[in-house]
Amino acid sequence: MEFERSNQLVQQLESIDPLKDADNLVHFLKQIATEAQANSKFREVLGQNPKFWISITKICSLTTEKLIIGEIIVIPILLWLVRTFRNIVATVTENQNKALEQEWNKMIEKILWYCLLQPESDVTIIRSGIQALSNLITGNNFTQEFVWSDFMNRNEFDDLLSKLAGHNDNTILTGCLVFIHNCIFESESRRKSLVTSDSGTRILQRLLDRAETLLEDESTQNFELIYAIFARIIESDLYPLLFDSLNLSSSGQSLTRRQIILLKLLDSKLFSSDSIDISLSTCIYLLQIFDTICPQVISSMQQVDIVDRENQPQEIEDTSILYTGLVLLLQCFGKLSQDENDKIRECLFKGGIIASCISLLVQADKTFPRVTKAMSSPLQQGISEFAYIKRDIIKVIGNMAYNNSFVQDEVRRLGGIPLILNQCNIDDNNPYIREHAIFALRNLLINNSENQKLVKELEPIAPVQTDVLSEIGIKAQLENGGKIKLTTDSNKM
Repeated sequence: MEFERSNQLVQQLESIDPLKDADNLVHFLKQIATEAQANSKFREVLGQNPKFWISITKICSLTTEKLIIGEIIVIPILLWLVRTFRNIVATVTENQNKALEQEWNKMIEKILWYCLLQPESDVTIIRSGIQALSNLITGNNFTQEFVWSDFMNRNEFDDLLSKLAGHNDNTILTGCLVFIHNCIFESESRRKSLVTSDSGTRILQRLLDRAETLLEDESTQNFELIYAIFARIIESDLYPLLFDSLNLSSSGQSLTRRQIILLKLLDSKLFSSDSIDISLSTCIYLLQIFDTICPQVISSMQQVDIVDRENQPQEIEDTSILYTGLVLLLQCFGKLSQDENDKIRECLFKGGIIASCISLLVQADKTFPRVTKAMSSPLQQGISEFAYIKRDIIKVIGNMAYNNSFVQDEVRRLGGIPLILNQCNIDDNNPYIREHAIFALRNLLINNSENQKLVKELEPIAPVQTDVLSEIGIKAQLENGGKIKLTTDSNKM
């Protein structure tokens, strides 16, 4: 049945002059596209007919030429040609190979470029066109390699994938993302070309620019597809290469907005599964970034002079990206330090993460006292610029100290134990810091007599006189024996 039907349609195509009988041609193309979409056997049989390829290619060439010179009357023909192409190559390897042999990919690209460059582009044709290119390569390594290599060697002006990746139509973006993901899914070499080529870098930059906005859009799966593409890159140990390619050396910034998005995607990947699937080289690279920005963060915190602000929040210029980057790195290290793979934790320890964390915590503890609802004041706005940092530092140290005497001794040597003891309080800017501090102390003290001795020998120095106590006329005093005595100020009662 499919054989007779396909022969009948091909004969009708051969008898039609596309330039004189457009309506009839559109009618037959609709029939072919519709049957090809619904019937895989029909696709296979039609693809085995050489006359079909000759006729359809001739029609496509003629109508494309007419379109380029401005004869828009052929647009309905081109729409159904593209849809026919899209449906004929779907899941049929022989048809995919034959279409590539007939250079249908180039004809489709000409049609796409024409539509994209119009002031009011026809999204219907563009949607079908990118879906057609995606169907051409799906499940076919030969067509994937051929088409992908072509797209990764484009200049800025003929970079079709980059143009499609930036299109504001979600369905067009979906088709583009499916095409990219299918090409790189099982190919290390194509993932590498996506990261290292100029064409690939442009595409990835477009995707990073759109990722956060798409995260809030529940009507599509475009964010999930973007995440899947970057997850494949991370798995191939290409994260450092990509991160470096996003650096703007002339800007003077340590981190760029796109690098922040990339850190968020890495953070999401680490927390999406119980197992850690990043390489040691990526771990080392993250430590290098951490070591670079830590001194800058400490310097930024030192700019916050709480005493001299007279209850007016101080603006901290250019800290938003730096702060966000630090928090994301600390969250990544918090997850990595939980891993049962001792090589990851050893990598972090040898990379100096404990010393960096202690230095950060020392400055943060000096600059930002804990904040509670009762202590709310204008100062809280400035302090909140660095919210979560102390909690996340404590979490990393606690995880690293688990069953590790080298870390336990290193924290003691750097003076970190009293510092962590000081975090055993509620702090609204660092939720659950008290619980993390107690857990960290447990891991620092267990089976370590020197650390236990240090804590046992600690003595109270002075009570903390908070602003809230002063405002309500209560004064904290330290009595002999280490007990705290509260007295009242008659002038304020």
